[in-house]
Amino acid sequence: MASNPKTARLIRLAGTNANVRLSVADRDFLKDLSKVQLISSDLADRHHYAHLKGASGRSLERLKKAGIITSKILYQPWAAPIKTYQFADKSIAGAWGGRLPVTGAKRTDLHELIASRAYFELGRPATFKLATDFTKAEIALCGSMRPDAIYTDVSTGEMVLVEADSGHYTRSQITVKIAHWRAAGLTRQVWAQPQHARSAQVPTLPGINVMRL
Repeated sequence: MASNPKTARLIRLAGTNANVRLSVADRDFLKDLSKVQLISSDLADRHHYAHLKGASGRSLERLKKAGIITSKILYQPWAAPIKTYQFADKSIAGAWGGRLPVTGAKRTDLHELIASRAYFELGRPATFKLATDFTKAEIALCGSMRPDAIYTDVSTGEMVLVEADSGHYTRSQITVKIAHWRAAGLTRQVWAQPQHARSAQVPTLPGINVMRL
């Protein structure tokens, strides 16, 4: 669950002695970052800083200088490079109840961004959590194949699985995952795929929602 730490604590953790005051928009951005671990500049522009003339640019640079977040350029095969943001370090992420993204050969920043985009496209569900935050009971329910995220549909109380496919899954891999979760009674599934990538088709089945992001 996202926390709401005082600015003085964040500055102490960052060790920068920066003179910074967090706006409501800054705190909303950081709360969302604690849920999804990585947010791109276009998402921040649209969901947190749309009311500002310069959108997110100046605000996020200010948070960077304060040592609260850091950024990198993410190269996308099908689109222009984009800037992404994450917490500056583990201690600051922890102060917000979040984590740093763990990426490598199997989980790339591109994959994590697809999961982040799904969160915003779904309307920022309060119960949304990435796989790294699953409880033991949730892990057991999903079985040997853990989805990238889950959330609860407030209208039905159902658990909804979220799986991010950055365009590398084969049709067979997708079919196996869907069947595995449906066998466990997890029929509500959201599959998020890049809008411009040539991704394998997700079968049209009851309870399956495909997002092209």
